[in-house]
Amino acid sequence: AVALTAVIPTIVAASHRRARSIELIEPRAELGHAANLLWMMEGKDASPDRVHWLDTYLVLLADHGLNASTFTARVIASTGSDLTSCLVGAIGALKGPAHGGATHAAATMLEKIGTPENAEAWLQDAHARHARFAGFGHRVYRTYDPRAKILKEMAKTAAPKLYKTAEKTEEVALRILHEAHPERPNATNVDFWAAVVLTGVGIPKELFTCIFATSRVAGWTAHVLESLADLRIMRPASVWKGPQPGTKPLPLASR
Repeated sequence: AVALTAVIPTIVAASHRRARSIELIEPRAELGHAANLLWMMEGKDASPDRVHWLDTYLVLLADHGLNASTFTARVIASTGSDLTSCLVGAIGALKGPAHGGATHAAATMLEKIGTPENAEAWLQDAHARHARFAGFGHRVYRTYDPRAKILKEMAKTAAPKLYKTAEKTEEVALRILHEAHPERPNATNVDFWAAVVLTGVGIPKELFTCIFATSRVAGWTAHVLESLADLRIMRPASVWKGPQPGTKPLPLASR
């Protein structure tokens, strides 16, 4: 588990450099986890502030209950499979845009809005087209994501210019959502402010999901080890929603 937690950021940094035809860089034993990731990506020492911002993000996103990717890892673990296979499955689940891709979507939305002055018109137009606002709403939380509060405060110094656009975007988006659906718990989630912080750190947005995986691997491995210690295969029951008993089948000619 410790080795996988260490090797994932090494793979992320190596793939980032290889895609740009840049020489790969070895990790340095004297550097911490976040500092090493930035070193292997960029080939230079990152400032203490950038290391702190990234380290805080990695800690905040390390685990979050039985989310889709963690559940996937635990299902695989319940079969008695190995730790690496469990993480491969978890990464496959995280790759989905509804899970690990949300931070990238939030960054793209903020890029399109551009300035605080554009937020109102852009979001009103998106709402009229029934487009979703990236970075808002959560499957579990019915209030402001506590992780987002920490990232929002950090974003003030990590990305001050983008922070102003994000702050106005958040204000307008929450107002529109509340006016349209007052019965729903419309709140900002962790992906919205994570996009601002990671941008401030200097992480390219195409790597946001990979950085998410770099963080979440600690949680995945902990869950898998817990599952392996009490090996019971997961076999949820399913409910049939097709034709009820007694329904006449369609004639072959009509199928």
